[in-house]
Formats: sequence, C-alpha cells, structure tokens
Amino acid sequence: MKKFLSVMFAVMFIFSAMSVAADAWSTSCPYCGATFSSEDAYAEHMNKFNHTDGHYITCPYTGDDYEGGGCGEKFSTKAAYDVHVITCKHKGDYTGLGYLKNVVLKQIINAVKGVDWGSLFGGIVSVVKALVKGIDFGELWNTIKGSFKYISA
Repeated sequence: MKKFLSVMFAVMFIFSAMSVAADAWSTSCPYCGATFSSEDAYAEHMNKFNHTDGHYITCPYTGDDYEGGGCGEKFSTKAAYDVHVITCKHKGDYTGLGYLKNVVLKQIINAVKGVDWGSLFGGIVSVVKALVKGIDFGELWNTIKGSFKYISA
C-alpha cells in the first residue's frame, strides 16, 4: 500500500510540474508582436508568415493558384502587410485550378454545411419505409421466380 501511495504521489507531482511548465511557456513574435502560450502555436505562426525564411510576410495571393504566380510581394511589418492585402490587384486572379480550389470548393463546402442532414435522411427513410410498406413481397418473389423461368428456357 505504501508503494502504491508513493507511486501515486510521484505521478501527481510529475503532472503538476508539467502543468506549471506548460503554463509558464509564453513568447511573442519578434516581427508582428503576436503572443503565444504554446510552442506549437508559435511554430505554426512562424511557418505561416515565413518569418523563419528572411523575416518577412508574403502576400497571400502568391503561388501556383494565381495567374503568373500572383503577387509575391514581401513585407517586413504586419501593418504594411495588412494594408497591402486589402488592395492587392492579384486578389481573385486565379488560374483554372486555383479557381476550382479557392472558389468552387469553398462554395460546395458552404452549401454542404447549410444542409440539415438529419431532416434530409429522415425524409428519405420515411419515403423508403412507405414504399416498403406498400410492397407485397410474396407477389414480388413470385414475379421474380417467374421471370427466371423465361431466362433459363
């Protein structure tokens, strides 16, 4: 029993220490000033804004989805980036594939999100139940057996 209690206290101590260590980690982006309480969120932010590759933020209207590669402008401050994003001439300047991915796919996703799937499937189930209720399975089976007689002849 003493060993069990010792192990339980040790486990509780470890989890408590991990909790304090996790809460103690906090940092902010040196380029845009955003604050983060986890290393994962900070790393994701740094990758998203290309801070680790030259310390700049790239216009989001850049890449294979845009005609001619899109904008490609880079900004050293978040404020300049925010102003540019509003007025970038490449916004919506998609290639065919980019249009499908960024416009059509988003519209399909929004349409699917708007469907009340419970009501839709409930209605389908009700129709199928009504159809099945009206079928005379004995007569259907006899019809099927009778059609096999003509096939085998």
